[in-house]
Amino acid sequence: MSFYDWMLALHLLSVFAVAASLVLFSALVVVGRRMSTLEETTLVFRLGRVGGPLNGVGMGLALAFGIILALKSSDFEIWNGWIIIAFVLWALVGAIGGWTGSYYTAAQRLADEGKEAEVIERLKAPYGAVLHIVTWILFVLLLLDMIFKPGA
Repeated sequence: MSFYDWMLALHLLSVFAVAASLVLFSALVVVGRRMSTLEETTLVFRLGRVGGPLNGVGMGLALAFGIILALKSSDFEIWNGWIIIAFVLWALVGAIGGWTGSYYTAAQRLADEGKEAEVIERLKAPYGAVLHIVTWILFVLLLLDMIFKPGA
């Protein structure tokens, strides 16, 4: 395997890590909306601690390997339109995913303080779920951009 092939494989593995974290977070958002006690929410938040690092590492490595691929490719340049679109979508996924994480981290702090009613209310409110759905939409758009390379 060539250097480019290795970078492509690592880039794809990084993207799979991001997808896995989004699937985990999706399950937690759905389950979290059905929680009714503080004990149940504590379990959900424990599982959520796995997704954050998985997402962060996956996003960072996907970007790094993607840049290396663009620089080493004989077919593409870093300033191609679809690559710039990918950078913008990557930044949006990270930003909105970060807002979503902050929303649920605040709920976790409330749970740690024993404020059951406020935690349940926050988990059942649509705000976090809507942010998560927007993150998924942007992630899918990013995947479509990578697959079809519009304008390449």
